[in-house]
Amino acid sequence: MSFPVDRSSCSVCNFNGSIHGSSSSSSLCSHGGSGSINTAVTSASASSTQKSDPHRSVLLQCYVELKSSVNVEDHVLDYLYSNFVISKSLRDRIRSDCTTAESKAGMLLDELPSCGASAFREFVDALIASKTSVHQKLAKKLMNMVKNDQQSL
Repeated sequence: MSFPVDRSSCSVCNFNGSIHGSSSSSSLCSHGGSGSINTAVTSASASSTQKSDPHRSVLLQCYVELKSSVNVEDHVLDYLYSNFVISKSLRDRIRSDCTTAESKAGMLLDELPSCGASAFREFVDALIASKTSVHQKLAKKLMNMVKNDQQSL
């Protein structure tokens, strides 16, 4: 599993370099290089992230499900762009650089935490506004997880 990053290091595994696990020209982190996520790193990062940013924590916890279930071309990208959450260049890059629905969702999920304080809420609103039953269920799940995380702090 690869996670595109535009930063100099990965916030999950602290990888720092230009290519990790791919011959692509963009920075990639594969969290171990073998196609599997290092669970010790992910768990430690998720628990410290949960305290500092419950939205990011929820996105990480649901990453696989969101990546495989969210069709960002079905209203989500345009919604986020029109609400000033993502830039035109990010929207266009997701559309042009990613060839599958799953890779498009993955790139959006990787970039979303760096898109501002309201990005998570706007993402949930985009899922609701898309009016697909899968997106509606995911939006409800995300909000319930954030609510539960906040109650446990």
